Amino acid sequence: MLIAFLLPIMLVMLVLVVNINHLVFQKIRLQNIVDACALSAAAVQAAGLNEIADLNRDMMAESRKIQRILSGGVWYSYGQARNAKNFFSNGSSGVMDWIYKYQMEANQYYASRADGVARRVKDKNLPRAFLNARHDTSRLAGFKATKYPYFFMYYSAPDPSKAPPTPKRRWRKPDNPKYAGPHNGVYYFLGKRTLPLPGIFSVPYRIEKRSTTLADYDIMLPAHDFPLANALFGGVPTLRARATAKPAGGYISSAVPKYRPLLVN
Repeated sequence: MLIAFLLPIMLVMLVLVVNINHLVFQKIRLQNIVDACALSAAAVQAAGLNEIADLNRDMMAESRKIQRILSGGVWYSYGQARNAKNFFSNGSSGVMDWIYKYQMEANQYYASRADGVARRVKDKNLPRAFLNARHDTSRLAGFKATKYPYFFMYYSAPDPSKAPPTPKRRWRKPDNPKYAGPHNGVYYFLGKRTLPLPGIFSVPYRIEKRSTTLADYDIMLPAHDFPLANALFGGVPTLRARATAKPAGGYISSAVPKYRPLLVN
């Protein structure tokens, strides 16, 4: 008689334990998956920021190069100094312009790839869940170019005297600005010029990161049935979890490519 009385209670307790275990397991699993999504995305973001930091080192090297070239002597004319500056930076096709384009392409490319990786992690582990990005997936961060003033000297007028012509500093395009190289197109040609004047050009030096890069995701598992006695317990409710990770350890402005993924919460 006692066994007949306790058996239903024991069965209910067993079902309760199984269902509670299922609920806890799904919640822990959901959190682990969204953690993995955020960390995976942050790892790709870190790779992108490291590439941008590497390119920043190249930009600073090219900027210092044009500074040395501009200040290395008195130019035949303002136009010759401008030609030298424009080879490095003219807003579209100079050496540093190409570097900046590559940086902005990396900014968008790695942001898109990071989100794609996070979604593949989710699909591999829990296809029926829904992953939502709470961060900007169109770019890694906002960037701003920093420019430095570079001074130079140039001759401003023809020399009417009877003095013989002397070598004057000129510029010719040395190679394709899309590729690395010495980029020293300075040459000297005889000419008669006088009245040296100072000039100044504003030249890009590096880009600086202006916003935080995050991989911030939340995940939702729709309501579904319990393994046992679903009608009795009303089913598993909708479950949600959230995780945030970020690339940390590197510095864009100092050209330090040491970013790595770090889970924030």
